[in-house]
Amino acid sequence: MTGETGTPPPTHTDEERNEIMRFRPYGIAGHGDKSRMPVRPQDYSDARFEGIRCGYDRHKNLVIIMRSRETAPLRWRVVFGHSQVFFRSLAEAVDFCNSQGFRMMREQVIE
Repeated sequence: MTGETGTPPPTHTDEERNEIMRFRPYGIAGHGDKSRMPVRPQDYSDARFEGIRCGYDRHKNLVIIMRSRETAPLRWRVVFGHSQVFFRSLAEAVDFCNSQGFRMMREQVIE
């Protein structure tokens, strides 16, 4: 099989192929079903961010507070729906969640 120009299609290494095929969540969508499985914050951790605390918005959609694994000026992020907002401290992230009416699960969080 050849490409449009008559050249063979590019080949990728296993590492490149894994990166191309990797699932990349760009938001968190829920359906408000109370019977779904329990969710742990670490289920949403990746190479760049660590899931710290989970909660729900008024419509029972998932909200997650995450901490950057790197030192960054805006180390904390709140992910809800297809939105994300970054903060300098956990206290600011929690205040934002409270101001939006998000109900966060009670968990021990260490800064």
